[in-house]
Amino acid sequence: MPAVLVLGAGRPGIGQAVTKRFLEDGFEVYGTIDNEYAKEVEQFSFGETDSRLKLKQLDHSDLTVVTSYINELPEELSGIVVAEFYFAMEDPDDFKLDVWNKSLAINLTLPKVVYHSARSKVINGGFLTIVTSTEGFIGSFGAHAYAATKAGVHNLVKSIANIASGSIRANAVAAGWIGGVMDTDEVFNMSRRITPLARLGDAAEVAGVVAFLASRDAQFVNGSTIVADGGYSGVDTIAKFEFQSEYPGK
Repeated sequence: MPAVLVLGAGRPGIGQAVTKRFLEDGFEVYGTIDNEYAKEVEQFSFGETDSRLKLKQLDHSDLTVVTSYINELPEELSGIVVAEFYFAMEDPDDFKLDVWNKSLAINLTLPKVVYHSARSKVINGGFLTIVTSTEGFIGSFGAHAYAATKAGVHNLVKSIANIASGSIRANAVAAGWIGGVMDTDEVFNMSRRITPLARLGDAAEVAGVVAFLASRDAQFVNGSTIVADGGYSGVDTIAKFEFQSEYPGK
């Protein structure tokens, strides 16, 4: 049975959706869930597929603990997915070094450490897929650390692709506005109005792109960032509203 390592497998949203998709596709999943979501463990169930999910609770910012966990894993993994992340709104006039450092540790250093720790366990031609965000393409107002680290990951997958010599394909999936527990907020409603598909994405749709990158159909995709945002990042917001003022109802 093929096996995959999913960092953030138990995290609500994309992490859980990725885990569910791999289980549905017949994989055994070695996954992690951050201590922050400990209560989610009891609710995290996929019925008959549960026996193929091996979930480990840990602190993703403690890279020594993460490395120790990886060292205990079996020797043949089909690939690795990093779906864990850290996001915090920041006051630009009150710089918090601890927020910056935690963002670096989880969003950027964690994928790098995981690659080096687990690459010897990944079968030849396997995959490393890192879930990122479209915020990595643009400047941020209140989440500088998050946006900067996501931009770093987009470069990191290119660099890993350069040095992996084809043994592991490294790619990223940049998600746009995805529905979930906070999608009733007004900012999510604004994103619906801006996105060409006129809706939020579903975590399962991001998981579908992750599944594609794990498949034989993606064997020549390497060092790339695939965007799953409903067209959001292709919109000039001012131009959109200028157009709509000229052609109301369009």
